[in-house]
Amino acid sequence: MRIVLKGRGGAMRLESGEVRVVRGRVTWQIPLRAIGVVESDGRTSVRLRISGDTAGDGFHVSSGNSNAVGAFTEGLRRAMKGVTPVADGTALVSTGATPRAPLALNTRAVRVGMGVCGYLLVAFLLSAVVADPEQRSRLGATVFLLPFGTGLLWLAWRFFLRDPWILRRRGVTVPGEIVDYRTSTKQQAMNPVLRFTTADGATVTHESSVTVLMRSRNRAVDVTYDPHNPDRARGGRAFAHMTMGVALALFGAGLGLVPLIHFLAAVLGGR
Repeated sequence: MRIVLKGRGGAMRLESGEVRVVRGRVTWQIPLRAIGVVESDGRTSVRLRISGDTAGDGFHVSSGNSNAVGAFTEGLRRAMKGVTPVADGTALVSTGATPRAPLALNTRAVRVGMGVCGYLLVAFLLSAVVADPEQRSRLGATVFLLPFGTGLLWLAWRFFLRDPWILRRRGVTVPGEIVDYRTSTKQQAMNPVLRFTTADGATVTHESSVTVLMRSRNRAVDVTYDPHNPDRARGGRAFAHMTMGVALALFGAGLGLVPLIHFLAAVLGGR
């Protein structure tokens, strides 16, 4: 059973046959056998007294949430049924540092949001500095098109270029076969389903990371897979797949960089 009570005095977490009391950066791990008495009015507070510790006040957490207090107390008492407290519970209590929760800034959504806000702020500051009408129009085109070009570059890398690059860098090639073909819902992409045995002896059946334009009559194929992730694999050549990725990357680079180069040339040239 797992249940958590948070309030004044820290937090108590019941799980895996023990209670963890968290106060700031210190966590106490208290096995159920070390708990002598559970004191609670069922509404506002819970106190754990350690067996054999006559001088200490134990661990106390109070909360204005009577439902949380009652649920934690009841859950702890059920978990302690059949558990016999030891004579000296303090010997079983251990302490350690509280693991730090990851910062909210580490989430992808927050990073993307901060990047967008920073980009818009830089664009606003540049528009306030640039006074020439022609340069402003070029700045506007750059600000509008650069994100689209960057997005196309990311798509080209993520869906076309990344896996072939990884497989070329660290892939292992073994004999395999094509057992099926799978297409997207709109029939715009076709991926062979590969079956092969890795160098470690594991049999893998998974879609190829590389799309193809037509089916192959020869089912036998050399499969190159990633030892770190065997689901990343390809059979045969990736010429068409790479061609589409390079074309998309070039288009994205042109869409984003050409306006930027024109704007910088106009600013540096004083026009």
